[in-house]
Amino acid sequence: MAFTVVAFLCLVGARNMVNGPATPLAYRLSCALVLALLVMAIPRAGSIWTFGAIGVAYTLVLVAGLALNVSGVEQPLLWVLPAMVVIPICAAPLWLTPTHFFLGSALFYAAAFALLFGEPRTHEVDVVVWMWVVAIGLPTSAVFHFGFYRFRRNHFLLESQLAQLAATDPLTGLQNRRAFVKQAERRLETMAPDLQVSAIFLDIDSFKSLNDRFGHAVGDHALHQVARVLMDGTSADDSVSRIGGEEFAVLLCDGLAGALALAERLRGAIAAIERPDGQLTASFGVAEHRRGESIMVLLDRADEALLRAKHSGRNRVCAERALPLEALHMLFDAAHEEGDTAARRYRWEDYYLTSHFQPLYSLSHQKQVGFEALLRGEQDDGTLVPPVVLFAPRPSSDEGALDRASHAVHLANARKSLPCDAWLFLNILPATFIAEGYADRLATLVRTAGLEPEQVILEILESHGGSVDDMSRAAALYREHGFLIAVDDFGAGQSNLDRLLRIRPDLVKLDGELIRATSHGTEQPILPKLVSLLHQAGMLVVVEGVETTEELILAVESNVDFAQGYLLGRPAAEIAPPEPVQRRIDDAFDVIAQGRAHQYALFESEVEPYRVALRQAADGLLAGVVMGEAFASLATFDRCISCFILDDSGRQIGLEVPGPAWNSEGASLHPVANPRDARWDHRPYFRNAVLLPGVAVASNPYLSLASGRPCVAVTLAVQFASERSVVGVELDWSAVGLPWPAGD
Repeated sequence: MAFTVVAFLCLVGARNMVNGPATPLAYRLSCALVLALLVMAIPRAGSIWTFGAIGVAYTLVLVAGLALNVSGVEQPLLWVLPAMVVIPICAAPLWLTPTHFFLGSALFYAAAFALLFGEPRTHEVDVVVWMWVVAIGLPTSAVFHFGFYRFRRNHFLLESQLAQLAATDPLTGLQNRRAFVKQAERRLETMAPDLQVSAIFLDIDSFKSLNDRFGHAVGDHALHQVARVLMDGTSADDSVSRIGGEEFAVLLCDGLAGALALAERLRGAIAAIERPDGQLTASFGVAEHRRGESIMVLLDRADEALLRAKHSGRNRVCAERALPLEALHMLFDAAHEEGDTAARRYRWEDYYLTSHFQPLYSLSHQKQVGFEALLRGEQDDGTLVPPVVLFAPRPSSDEGALDRASHAVHLANARKSLPCDAWLFLNILPATFIAEGYADRLATLVRTAGLEPEQVILEILESHGGSVDDMSRAAALYREHGFLIAVDDFGAGQSNLDRLLRIRPDLVKLDGELIRATSHGTEQPILPKLVSLLHQAGMLVVVEGVETTEELILAVESNVDFAQGYLLGRPAAEIAPPEPVQRRIDDAFDVIAQGRAHQYALFESEVEPYRVALRQAADGLLAGVVMGEAFASLATFDRCISCFILDDSGRQIGLEVPGPAWNSEGASLHPVANPRDARWDHRPYFRNAVLLPGVAVASNPYLSLASGRPCVAVTLAVQFASERSVVGVELDWSAVGLPWPAGD
């Protein structure tokens, strides 16, 4: 046909060489342009009838073009007759069916003869014309057409058969995976914007045992029966496929609710199929298409739901898990329909996810400043799901799926329950925390819930997953949105100072066991020193697990910033009034204020005899008494480890005078057991004595490098004739029950 266009253009050129009136060239070239457009439309023909219609139109336009071209010549028949013979012969192989051939030929000759009826001709000319048309043109074109038609028909039938075999599963007669995916891709590309499409993924339960125990023939029969159930249970518009093995897929034009209902009907129908050892069952996963995603992503989400159905007991239907933002909107919609009186719950597995909140109190302000959101599972009747079930590892699912869903649930409930000026503490797994793009998604989630990131503290859980470098980089991204960062359970698991200093959290939550931890031997709490260390590192401190009044008093005395625990409030769906807890914290402050003076008096009464004896020893030294005699009385006191004299640079002068608490062995600290090798002017007991010359000062308890025991030093700066010296006595303070300075 393309060559015919070229031949027509040649005929137009030849006509321009003949004298006489002619149809304007633009009209004849327009015919050539239309012919060329029809040729280009042929590859886009979607059906045989479209192809035939293009052929008929092409022939008629060609006839019209010939008529315009021969207009004005003296003998038009000489120009047209060759075309009337050659064109049907050349076009005959192009007609796809006999109907096209007969219709196109009849229209061609009718149009051609109509143009020639007005021209005068002799009898001899008519005979020649009909001889060429009837004897040569029509028979030759008929032979050409039916010869090529037979060849093309067999070829097309073979192609159709091969295409059908390539797209069909031979066992069940359903589409195979390749054909299913290809058809689904076309449907998703051309679907209307408001059209809903869902995928159902199903897998026959325990199919391998069916083959292994009863043979593949029984297994093949089961596959065939399942295929029949799927075909009978779906409409002609649905795509049904055997994806592979015992897996099937259905693509239907319906939303998630409709797809779940269909899947449940199919599950029931399959469960009615008998197998030699009982009834056949299948597990189903259902997912709804999201705008812009491919068929493979849709099938992957349906497959994830199918795996959950498998791992939660088989013979059931599981829906896809909504994204956090979608889950949040679902919770808001449910709350709008049911009212804001009840906690918002989100369906998960065979139960619901909901939130309980535990308050955190600022000890200095004596008020609630935040609430930690804790995930809970509820059955349909409201009974709680045991934590071992709720947080049990599931090898078939993404570890962070529950974590991300919890954020949507907590934010939906926080908007309803929490005071507007309180922090919300959200637990987050390290793997979720460092996930690419989650900082942006969580910020959107928070704002959708009506909160601001500045109101949310992300509490990084102590668990495996994520390097410290990755968490440090992620923390910077969250801070750009305004989130505060906390590290949970410091003092347990993998927590260490390096982790804190790299992540630089705003708050550190101390593991509850640290509030009960004590130093070896003296049983003194280590919490005060730990809080002081974290404060120096620029981090606020939260103590968890406060369960008794004594622990609350210790937290206040240790300068802890925030406290949390059963004594201050248990996790609950509803926020408890804070007034009773505020009074309890205030009482703790009163106890500390009353006990501080008493504690100080006990400590002072314990060290006062040593002060008196040390002043007497200093007076003897000033009077010229030798060191051993001067310290003789002091060295008899029970807690005395040794008496000593330090020069102005802090180095020991002479030998120390041992007391009853002296331990000469000190095997484990033997390399540093000799105090005469060291310089001690950096110690507080030396500096304080120099600052208050003539005053006997007692140090706070410290760990002695020489003895390895908690000690207290009583020291006195004395000015001898030649130089200033510090005389002192080191006391063993390791016995349980000895008073320590309050607040240390």
